[in-house]
Amino acid sequence: MDYPLLGTEPLAVEFANTRYDDDGVIVDFLRTAELMNGWFAEYARLHGRRRPSGVPARDLGRVREFRDHVHQVLAALADGKHPGYESVAAVNDCAAQAHSSVRMEWPAGGVPRMAADSSSTGTTRLLAELATETIGLATDGSVLARCAGEDCRMLFVRHHGRRRFCHSSCSQRARQARYQQRLAAN
Repeated sequence: MDYPLLGTEPLAVEFANTRYDDDGVIVDFLRTAELMNGWFAEYARLHGRRRPSGVPARDLGRVREFRDHVHQVLAALADGKHPGYESVAAVNDCAAQAHSSVRMEWPAGGVPRMAADSSSTGTTRLLAELATETIGLATDGSVLARCAGEDCRMLFVRHHGRRRFCHSSCSQRARQARYQQRLAAN
């Protein structure tokens, strides 16, 4: 299965991009529990992160509903709008479920370092981490944008002011389309 992973974006952005409108047809990569767990596994593989333990099928609706709220918040940032209080409350509620703390680890002969602990587990922990990252993106000055590709609606974090496309493949398609237009005009 080819998932819509850009490979360069934070988890919350990639997560929000799992559902999009393709010319009036809704494409949902979290449509089933198998797709959802496959998507999380592929994200972990692509980004070299620890794979979250499988999300139980019973939590599929909860994850999808939360994904829609995350998308609403991040799309609002990209569009310069307010996402609506329901989505803000949903993200805040999930972040509040984190029940996390920090602790110091200091191995013999080593240097001290901070480690995070969380008493939350499973889906609750996953959604809390996604909520925390979403809040970070919304408040740390990150610039979210929509891809300028003609048939693409993916969100991405604009790290460079001139970046207009979510991925080099969208940029290449746009260049090809301009080239074809020039050929047709001659």
